[in-house]
Amino acid sequence: MNLANRRSPRRPWLALTILAAFLLAFFALPVGRMFLAGFSDDEGHLAGKSITVFLANPLYAESLFNSVSAALGAAILAALAALPVAVVLWRFRLQPPLILELFGFLPLFVPPFMLSLSLQTLLGRGGALGMLLQPVGEIDPAMWGLPGLMVIEAIHYFPLVLMTLLFSTAGYAQQAHEAARLGNSWFRLVTRVFLPLGLPGLAFGMAITFLKTLDDLATPLSLGLTNLLAPQAYFRVSTYGHMDPLSSLMAMAMIAISVIVWAISAGFIRHGATQWEPPHRQTPPSLTTGQRRLGGLFLVSIAAFYALCYSGMLLTSLAGIWSHTLLPESYVLAHYASALENETGGLINTLVYCGLAALLDVAIGLAVARAIDRSPPRWKKNLLWGAAALLSIPGVALAIAYLQFFPGMRLPLVGTPLDATWFLLPMAFSVRGLPFAIQAGTFALRSLPAPYLEAALLSGASRLAIIRRIILPMMAFGLLIAFLICFGIAAVDLSSAMLLIPSETDAPVSYSIYLHMQTSTGRGTGAALAVLTIAVVALAMSAFVLATRRRAPVLRQGERAAFPDIPG
Repeated sequence: MNLANRRSPRRPWLALTILAAFLLAFFALPVGRMFLAGFSDDEGHLAGKSITVFLANPLYAESLFNSVSAALGAAILAALAALPVAVVLWRFRLQPPLILELFGFLPLFVPPFMLSLSLQTLLGRGGALGMLLQPVGEIDPAMWGLPGLMVIEAIHYFPLVLMTLLFSTAGYAQQAHEAARLGNSWFRLVTRVFLPLGLPGLAFGMAITFLKTLDDLATPLSLGLTNLLAPQAYFRVSTYGHMDPLSSLMAMAMIAISVIVWAISAGFIRHGATQWEPPHRQTPPSLTTGQRRLGGLFLVSIAAFYALCYSGMLLTSLAGIWSHTLLPESYVLAHYASALENETGGLINTLVYCGLAALLDVAIGLAVARAIDRSPPRWKKNLLWGAAALLSIPGVALAIAYLQFFPGMRLPLVGTPLDATWFLLPMAFSVRGLPFAIQAGTFALRSLPAPYLEAALLSGASRLAIIRRIILPMMAFGLLIAFLICFGIAAVDLSSAMLLIPSETDAPVSYSIYLHMQTSTGRGTGAALAVLTIAVVALAMSAFVLATRRRAPVLRQGERAAFPDIPG
């Protein structure tokens, strides 16, 4: 008996209805209300006056141009840096260790403003490298203007673009070497094989870089850049209130640009999605000792570059006295003690906000992934890509939409206005993390071999016993992955947090880091918080690697047996 024959055809639509209701309440209606506000006058009537004011103001036109230019420049720079590295790794079949592959996705879990502040500490006039290279010229990123933002965002997202390229092409490295032995030139293989195979991964990495850079609020402010859409929308809301029509127009412009870019990139991604394969883990036996050493040195040099980039944050967190010297004159641990003693509120807030968002995402994502699996084949990919489109929603725009839609609503029983509580922040986190939760839920479902469930059903076991003794234990690892991914995505969503938190005491730790780093007396504490955050993420990733290696045989067996038709 096939388990699929026991499925009720109506059950998938229940989960999809729940998803639709959630998105209607916390996405479609708020964004629709914001669109109406953008086209309304002071009396609430539809009019185009705000559009005329927006287009007539040179600052807003410049902000629109700068936002698109910075996002596009960062995506291009990250791609140009990742392409030659990926070609070298592909040419010599140099597969990075699993831990390095995983750290390639670190940009999704660490906000880029930390890199900005670290580089300013190193390259500023009073920094270590800044003083050493002062005769060469000004190298402080804060003095570069818009190019400085492009470079910082490109450095931050380069590992992500590189990993998406590797996942697109590494599975075919062996075939390329066999073709090279038959007389094909490597230039021909790179142009005719590597680039077409890598296009889906490159498009995805560049799209994420573009969208994240366009939505970034803290990094431009840390560099003193205000002539971009996200900072301008933030200032308009802070100055004129959340009903300001010009801030609505800026948010609408960010949404429109993001949707267009995601639609273009999705065309490339969908075209080659079936070619994606996980890279092989073993080192090919044909590699010589010299090639292995060269490959190791190549990978270590990249890791060392990033360690140097973030060393400014580490030195600041340990510096007792550091002023116009190459290195700190003294080292202390007082900043870490202050962070652990005085910033527990921010840590608790982060656990609450991100934990609630992650739990909600896991519950909805798992139900939707299961529903998509039960849907007709022609709907599966459309539903997956429809959910993935939520990646194109900027956090600043969603926060402005919430501020305009929910002020008149109150919490049941308590009667407190929603915009005066932290309730809206986990909801915004959840909407933006839902695409990752659905994909992680699909992975969790693949860890359930269908024969096990069929045997349990035929044995007469109750559904509750099957869930408790088979489904939950086998899906625990996948659900944990989904929770950690959604938690990490929410923890770095500073654009939503800066607009939706009712007070600084309700701020998550990422916002506390940002506030501390903007003051001369709190930089050490802020740097210590940043180092602790990165350390926690690194430990979590390392633990994930160990758990993955132990469960690899089980996961491979589950993927062969369960749900082979779900697109990954």
